[in-house]
Amino acid sequence: MHQPKQELLLNSIRRNGLLGVTNLALRYLEQKRQPNIAHYTPTALQIEVTTACNLKCTMCEHTFMQQIGINMKIGEFKKIIDSNPNVQIINVTGIGEALMNKQFLEMVEYAKSKGIYVWFSDNFTFMSDATIDRMLKAGVDYIVMSLDGATKETFEKIRVKAVFEQVTSNFKRLREERDRRALKKPLLGINMVVMKENFHEIEKIVRIAKELKADDLMYVSIVMSDSNGKLSLWQLEPKEIQPFADAAKKTAQELGIRVLAWPTIELKRTEKTGCAYPWLNPYITYNGDVLPCCYIPQMSNARLEPENVMGNIFREPLQKIWNNEKYQEFRRKIKTSNAPKACLGCAKFYGQ
Repeated sequence: MHQPKQELLLNSIRRNGLLGVTNLALRYLEQKRQPNIAHYTPTALQIEVTTACNLKCTMCEHTFMQQIGINMKIGEFKKIIDSNPNVQIINVTGIGEALMNKQFLEMVEYAKSKGIYVWFSDNFTFMSDATIDRMLKAGVDYIVMSLDGATKETFEKIRVKAVFEQVTSNFKRLREERDRRALKKPLLGINMVVMKENFHEIEKIVRIAKELKADDLMYVSIVMSDSNGKLSLWQLEPKEIQPFADAAKKTAQELGIRVLAWPTIELKRTEKTGCAYPWLNPYITYNGDVLPCCYIPQMSNARLEPENVMGNIFREPLQKIWNNEKYQEFRRKIKTSNAPKACLGCAKFYGQ
């Protein structure tokens, strides 16, 4: 996420020597060309450590899932790390709340002991003093707080069962403890899922980021599914949203807030997909299924559709799955008008 290229190079040497450097070079060479067969293995993974969550967010597919509350085991997590020496970055955010897996902190500590850059998004409801201490000692690189409203009313209407004052206080406590120990990491960001219910607070979130002394801010759009499509920002006219987005950009510039991604106001199909996930960043589910991106689990039952499951990392090596016929077909289709169904409700597909 924030890892400098020089650090990527050094980590590739530490993790896998000359083979790691060669793999990284091939990734950069082929990244823009996007061949159906990739001559490298992933340097980044997103690993879903649980499908359990303590919240019932209105826009989240987790709220409508039938199979929830299942954890990945520490042994399975270690197997993923140990069998993929070219992996240098992991995002341990899944469809659930990571800290509900009792072995989560042990997983983070293990990944960091292997020199891997670790980051994740979190709802900040479980940030106790003990949890903060272990994360800081482990050296977690980047943590993003999900904050889908700048006011208590809006936030708690969307993030059902969360308390606005609690999560913002926990964020501040983590940041203050990091600074008290004079640590450079984790960097602390804020993420807002923008939708019909909260777009009017786009600019206010910038002010919250300044108040909490966040290191950065990002906006993302709902991946439309059968369950949440009615909440999508794209149900509105762009002219309704644009003034709020313009105000947010002006305030961010005035306050010196770094914004990593702005909200996608409308979907426009471009000549070539803007999505690189099938070439870069596989999503590993709690049970080891390999999906080509992190947006598929956010759509109605898409994680169960055969065309979206490339293989299972606990049954065969990722190196074998990475260029199998299903992966090649997914890569080929996403570059055409006959794209996989799971891509059609995603802003990345439209070049955003």
